[in-house]
Amino acid sequence: MKAFTKNFSKSLAAAAVVVSAVAMVTMPAQARDLDEIRDGVFQVVNSGAYPPFSFVDTQGNLVGFDVDIAKALAEKMDVEISVQSSPWNGIIAAMVGGRFDACICSMSNTEERRKAIDFSDSYYSAGLSVWVQGSTDDVNSIDDFAGKRVGSTLGETGNQWAVETGDGKWRNQTFQGLPDMMNGLTTGRIDIMIGDDVPILVAMQENGPDIKMVDVGELPRWPAAISIQKNQPDLLAAINVALAEIKADGTYQDIVDKWIGEGANIQ
Repeated sequence: MKAFTKNFSKSLAAAAVVVSAVAMVTMPAQARDLDEIRDGVFQVVNSGAYPPFSFVDTQGNLVGFDVDIAKALAEKMDVEISVQSSPWNGIIAAMVGGRFDACICSMSNTEERRKAIDFSDSYYSAGLSVWVQGSTDDVNSIDDFAGKRVGSTLGETGNQWAVETGDGKWRNQTFQGLPDMMNGLTTGRIDIMIGDDVPILVAMQENGPDIKMVDVGELPRWPAAISIQKNQPDLLAAINVALAEIKADGTYQDIVDKWIGEGANIQ
C-alpha cells in the first residue's frame, strides 16, 4: 500500500437499481437551483459504508474523505452543508427524486449513470480490483471465476461488471458495503471479491486481513465525480470552480494525505 499511495447473483434487484433511476429521469422532481441552495442548506449524500471515503466512526459521526471534500467545497461555495448517508443502491433515485442536491460519494462517472444525472469534473480515478483469500491459488484469470461465488457491492460498478460479465458462469452475491463484503471473503462466504482498488488497499493497510489482490488482466477504470440532478448548470459550474480551488490551494491534497495516505496521488 505504501508503494501505491505514493506514486450486479444476476438478480432483479441489481438490474433494477440503474434501470429504475434512469427511467425516473423522464419525470424528475424539481431540483433546487444554486440560489435556493445558498438561501438554505446544501444537502449532500454518501453511502456511509465505504471507508475511508465515508463511514460512521466510533463516536457515531459520519466521516471520511468524501465528507471532508464536501465540507471543503461548501466552504468555497459559501453555503451551509448537511452531509447524510443513504443506502448506496438508492442514491441515484433519491437524487432524481429531489431528496438531495448532490452526491459526493466517490461515484464513478459512467455512461449509464449519465442518462439519469450529471457529473462534475473528476476528483480522482478508481478501477476495479479482484481479491481472494491469501491461501487461494486457483484464480489467475476471469475464466477461473467459473462456478465460484463472487461478491460485490449492490449498485456499484463492480456489481454491474460482475453481473454483465458473468452471465451465469458464476454465482453473484451482493453486499451493502465494503466492510461486509470484506468480511464475506475472509469468512469464506464468497470465493472472490471485486471492488474499487483504492478503498480496499487502504483497508488492507489498516486491518491487514489475510486476502490478496490477483491480476486477472485489464479491468475497467472510471473517473470519480460529484453527481447532481440534470439541467442545473449554475450548480454544476459552482461545484467545478470550488473543486479547482481546493486542488489549487492544497486543501485537496491535505484531505488525500489524511484519508488515503501521505503523498498519495489518486487523481
